[in-house]
Amino acid sequence: MTRRRPRRGAGRAAAALAVAALLGGCSAPAVPAAGPAAAPVPPADRVPPAESVSPATVAEPLPDLGPGVHEVEVGGQAAVVVRPQQPNGRLVLYAHGLDARGTAVLAGEGFGALADGLVAAGYAVAASDAGGDAWGDAASVDAHAALAAAVTDLVDATDVYLVAESMGGLAGARLVEGRRIPGLRAYAGIQPLCDLGSVYDDHAASIDTAYGPAVDGALRALSPVRLDAAVPAVFWASAEDTVVDRARNADVCAAQVVADGGSAVVRAAEGEHGDPSHYDLGALLDLFASTAAPPLGAPPAPGS
Repeated sequence: MTRRRPRRGAGRAAAALAVAALLGGCSAPAVPAAGPAAAPVPPADRVPPAESVSPATVAEPLPDLGPGVHEVEVGGQAAVVVRPQQPNGRLVLYAHGLDARGTAVLAGEGFGALADGLVAAGYAVAASDAGGDAWGDAASVDAHAALAAAVTDLVDATDVYLVAESMGGLAGARLVEGRRIPGLRAYAGIQPLCDLGSVYDDHAASIDTAYGPAVDGALRALSPVRLDAAVPAVFWASAEDTVVDRARNADVCAAQVVADGGSAVVRAAEGEHGDPSHYDLGALLDLFASTAAPPLGAPPAPGS
């Protein structure tokens, strides 16, 4: 397979300098690798205000959907919405990886197994095709945001959580940094891609297809992505992963969040990309519970 690389010469040199500058700015302080301890609890005032959300996330009405699995179309993209029998008022939006689609939430393994556990715990789960192998392009980000808005409105969600896997980490970061999801409480990355340039050599044809003539600009802008430090983040990544290198991806984005005053933890997984150790339902539920909005009428937290 012939792979198209970014233009050589001045354009490539500028891209390399941009990547080096961004990586340098994200390298400190060191991010602790988490063990089984619960995820950190951020103060409520670190959640981005809904008024900062892009107008592109205005809810697209969905029909009344009862408990169960529903295939819908939102923002011009096929999507899957799973509603629990006993809802807890919370929504999980999933951004899929390479060669996957929104139906990954129904797979029964990988994130699909997590989705089963989340629904059993009362969470609604939604996922868009978002243009397929879009590598975090603007249209895919819009599709995820449109689905989040539509399902938040449908289920009257009080809290929204974002889970992005592998390639989906690019769109996930853009959703977080752009404050595209009202009520977003936390971001969970499963072996997340945070640096488009780190995988370009292996996936040049696919990335070129997604971005066309804008690919050089995408490589400059998304190598690495940035995250809004107001949103607490937890990443699962393995040092043995040869597909999405942890040091250039999860570690870099987590360090940037911490350097900007936010909360980010990298939890050590094992083995190669897709190893079952990346899919930790208990830790994910702990993260969501620890970052949920307090119930109406609850007394303020000490020190608030």
